[in-house]
This record gives sequence, C-alpha cells and structure tokens, in this order.
Amino acid sequence: MRSLGVTSIFLGGRTFVNGLPIAGKGCVGLVVKARIDDRICALKIRRVDADRKNMDAEVRFHQIANDAGVGPQLGRHTKNFVSMEFAEGKSIIEWADVAIKDNMRRITRSVLEQCYRLDRAGLDHGELSRLDRHVIISHTPVIIDFESSSTARKTSNVTAATQSIFLYGPIAIRSKKILGMPDREKVINTLKIYKQHQSNANFDAILGSLSI
Repeated sequence: MRSLGVTSIFLGGRTFVNGLPIAGKGCVGLVVKARIDDRICALKIRRVDADRKNMDAEVRFHQIANDAGVGPQLGRHTKNFVSMEFAEGKSIIEWADVAIKDNMRRITRSVLEQCYRLDRAGLDHGELSRLDRHVIISHTPVIIDFESSSTARKTSNVTAATQSIFLYGPIAIRSKKILGMPDREKVINTLKIYKQHQSNANFDAILGSLSI
C-alpha cells in the first residue's frame, strides 16, 4: 500500500466483514476508502481466497473500460492492490426508489450508452444482469467492478442492462412505476436484432422501443 502512496484507510460503507463496515466486497477483492496523495480513492484489495494470483487481468479490463469512457478512473496498482476514483452515490436500486420521470430517462439512457461503448470496445462486463450491484448513481451513473469481465466472450452489456432495468427484477419493477410498462415484445425483438448485429442503428432502435 505504501508503494501506491496510501497514507490511510477508512472504515465505512454498507458491507460488513467481521463486523467492520467497508465500501464493498466481491469474489476477488474487498474495497475500502483510502487516502492517496491527499485524495480520497477506492482501494481494492485482493482476497487471500481469490481464484487468481494477481489483479493484472482486472486492471487490463478496467483500462479498456476507461478508454471507452466507462468506469471510475483507474489509478495505481500492484499484484494485490488497485486504486481508482471513488464512486460516491447511491446504488441504482436505491436511486430508483426516489427517482423522478425525466431523471430516470436521462440516467437509464446514460447507463445503456455506456454499455454500448463497452460492447463496441469488445469488453463484456459479465455482471450487468445484476445491475443493482454494479452501478452507482450520483449526478451521472458509474459502472463499477470489472473483476468478472472478459474480452474473449461475446459482449452482452446492452442486452443484460436493458433486461435488468426494464424487463426483469427489482429495478424493472421500479422503472415501470415511473416510466410505465414498455412494449415487451417490441423491446425483446429489438434486443434480438441487436444481439445479431451491434450497430448504432440497432442500439438506437432499443432506445426508441424504451422511449428514452
């Protein structure tokens, strides 16, 4: 941690490990707030029981996302630690509980546009069917956590996120209350076409079917 410039770490967050509150927990790492060069950052720490020996692959995937304009800005890293911009805000499901119509249109469109950029970059996030755990909302949405990402499998970021926000699950229940029920058959049809050819025109057709 000293090699990354970490001068202190802070307890706090919605996740608890051995009774201690931290910012987040995944299969590969734990996330805490840290001070690095007088800035508050997120510090991801590789778990000793992780299924990988280092964080190199995640760093590479995170950098691809950043190059596409997606995700918190990557900072310094070692084999066991990765620092990045701290994404402050609510989870997307907490935000959806209090969102208003115009704001929901803007935020959900931004999420899908970021997913489209990931698709075009050839990076599949891998966890966006569980969007409630992987999007933080402040003034803008931030997609986080690239530990399950891959450049080897076919990308499905737009389709997974669309289904999570508008068709199935807890976020979809909330979005329907605010935006109304989309034409499911039309949405599903546009998703099928997009899966075959991830073009800008086919992505725009998805947005049109969702009226966002």
